[in-house]
Amino acid sequence: MIQLERAFYSILKSIVTQVDTDAGLFAGFSAQDWSALYELSITQGLTAIVYRQLKPVADQINITKDLLRQWRIHSLTIDQRMGQRNMTCAEFAEKMSERGIPVVALKGIAYAAYYPSPNLRECGDLDCYMMGKKDCGDKAVVEIGGRIEEAGQKHSHLFYKGLTIENHEYFTNFGNTERGRYTEKLLQKLVVERSSYLGKTKLLCPCPEFTALFLIKHAQRHFLYEGIRMRHITDWAFFLKAEQDKVNWSYIIPEMEKCGVLEFARLMTSICSNALGLDVHVDALRNAPKKVERLHERFLDDVMGDQPEIYDRNILKRAYRGVRRFYRMWKYRVVTDESYLTMAWNVYAFGSLGKKKLEL
Repeated sequence: MIQLERAFYSILKSIVTQVDTDAGLFAGFSAQDWSALYELSITQGLTAIVYRQLKPVADQINITKDLLRQWRIHSLTIDQRMGQRNMTCAEFAEKMSERGIPVVALKGIAYAAYYPSPNLRECGDLDCYMMGKKDCGDKAVVEIGGRIEEAGQKHSHLFYKGLTIENHEYFTNFGNTERGRYTEKLLQKLVVERSSYLGKTKLLCPCPEFTALFLIKHAQRHFLYEGIRMRHITDWAFFLKAEQDKVNWSYIIPEMEKCGVLEFARLMTSICSNALGLDVHVDALRNAPKKVERLHERFLDDVMGDQPEIYDRNILKRAYRGVRRFYRMWKYRVVTDESYLTMAWNVYAFGSLGKKKLEL
């Protein structure tokens, strides 16, 4: 497994640094090793991206033709599915724009734009923010042939031509804490400051300061509650690669500290630099305290390890996931945004049991 993970990191490093992958990495790889690498790329959400990097050296490595063909078909399927999905996203944004409703793309499709081949970065739903016009967007989706379902306080679910859209009222599950409210208000302020169109579409991308804070905040919550995959880390790597010289770090770093995400940002940056070879020249992100540096290996082991299914309905598995969540919050309390007791209370109060209302 150690050799397999080293090979996987080396492939990702060559992708981030845009150099050819060394075929010598796979000397001695067995058919089982190749199958394990393929499965690992799927688990980590990077199937097509890894295949694209291996393709130029396919005739120099001892991967079986059957597995190579399977990997190729899987990657082409992702490429085609993402291409069709992105067209539907663009069409949805166009329809909303005609009605005076802006659509700001969040997460997946916005992060994919930073990748060398955006269609190879897998995405699920379209997460969006309509600049304070959420209710208008909810009504408009019915007018254009879609439908709506309520999905809690944070967002609604819209459905349009096979695309699921999370239409956000809030960006975070802020839990009514002082820090949580501050973070949410800051994101709502940043999202309206500057935005630009995504390619030739009517989809808007937020300013890089918003993306820096939102990407890290979102990854932090997922990491603490259930775990993240390598794709979360490559999202941060490609964002930094494209935007680190454009972000107003003298403004956003102190804000990250106020929001309780700076240490997690430093941990993510450490992985990008040390494991993926990213050249980071933002001193405030590179200079992590010792307590964060000590988490490096444990963090990587967690990302690459087994994680329970988030949406499993089995009551025993759900109970295990709940206990595991409390354990994770304690284990990684060095990079949390709130105290352990506050987070534990919020899991209950704002979850399916307490159902407490979010209030800014």
